[in-house]
Amino acid sequence: MRILIVDDEKMALSSLRRVLKRSGIKSVETCDNGKDAIRRIKEEDFDLVLLDLLMPQVDGIHVLEVTKPYKPYTEFIILTGVDDMSSAVKVIRLGAYDYLVKPVDDERLLLCIERAYERKGLLAGLAGARSGSSEADVPEAFSDIITQEPRMKELLSYALIMSRSGNPILITGESGTGKELLARGIHRAGPSPQGPFIAVNVSSIPETLFEGQFFGHVAGAFTGANKDYAGYFEQAHGGTLFLDEIGELPLNLQSKLLRALEEKSITRLGEIRPRQPDVRIVSATNMVLDTACQEGRFRLDLMYRLKSVHIHLPPLREKAHDIPPLASHFLRKACARHQKDIQGFSPEAMDVLTGKDFPGNIRELAQLVENAAILADSTIILPRHLGEEWPTLPSFSRRLCSLKENEEKHVTYVLTHTKGDRKQAAQILGVSVRQVQRKLAQMKKIPGWEPL
Repeated sequence: MRILIVDDEKMALSSLRRVLKRSGIKSVETCDNGKDAIRRIKEEDFDLVLLDLLMPQVDGIHVLEVTKPYKPYTEFIILTGVDDMSSAVKVIRLGAYDYLVKPVDDERLLLCIERAYERKGLLAGLAGARSGSSEADVPEAFSDIITQEPRMKELLSYALIMSRSGNPILITGESGTGKELLARGIHRAGPSPQGPFIAVNVSSIPETLFEGQFFGHVAGAFTGANKDYAGYFEQAHGGTLFLDEIGELPLNLQSKLLRALEEKSITRLGEIRPRQPDVRIVSATNMVLDTACQEGRFRLDLMYRLKSVHIHLPPLREKAHDIPPLASHFLRKACARHQKDIQGFSPEAMDVLTGKDFPGNIRELAQLVENAAILADSTIILPRHLGEEWPTLPSFSRRLCSLKENEEKHVTYVLTHTKGDRKQAAQILGVSVRQVQRKLAQMKKIPGWEPL
């Protein structure tokens, strides 16, 4: 393993180098500025780069942004004294493996390095196996996930490889990104696809019922326990237990879950004999568990137990190409449910969808399309069915025309998409507002055109 440490503080460089050397990592090199780091990372082959963020002249974010495209299989671990969520999100999106805030516990750093190195090997192997393929397909186990994004297809291929190990997997991502759908795909791709898949929303389990629900109980264990009950662990025997919203688990219950995972056994309430269900754990959260651990809201040892493999699902706003196929999929389902005959979306309606940020992600898109299908009074979804009122404008067919006519069409198109905002239209067109107004005056002669 060859590692480069990049930091402008000489004491930090020597300290980190000593820690890595003591752990048995022999090939450790250092660099004290961002400019030299960029050159060395591009010219040489490092397995991992430990990168500081705050450096004079060229900072760590710039180093990552410039070098990662050239060295996609070099893993970057950010080590910084800045505990800033926006910086953490940015570097992860740029391809960093992890974001650690100084001072970092030696054991945690070494574990992070080990896992980053493991991921590097897996991704390199994946790329080699697929090098003869011109375009990736979605693995069969994840066929329920609709995507055209190369990034998502790579992520699903990685999930396929990691699924086969049977190790715990942590899925993170914003609400509505499809974490449970991915978990079901992991189950299907895992070593026991014929076994049960038990999904549990951890946040919905009252603290007083936690042990009874997860570990089970025998008849007479407490008032109202009239018969034996197999808890979630036993229900998932031979399959997968999916712990959704794991970040919401109260701190006092985390130790009980951790003990069950470490000992691989549970004991029903009212019983002495432990049971050992064979269960694969997949968990999910929209919370940043590293931050929760730093704030004392989540146990670090439990996070490591759950995070043997980490898969992060990007939000829908970063997968704009997936909006049209997802919208069409949800429309077909809505039409079947409500017995409607709707053929698709008008170009303007699709523009409305692709222009939205969707803070609720795929779940929000599905609900919006469902409501549009219910409201639709035509065979096509229009902007007004999506809650958007667009100005009435003349429609033009695509045909051979003069430059003057083409200019009028383009001005109309821009004004349509800015909903009549002349200032915004002028900025897009690269002209003054007065020129837009002059053009509008000329366009009054077009049949059906009404100035906005």
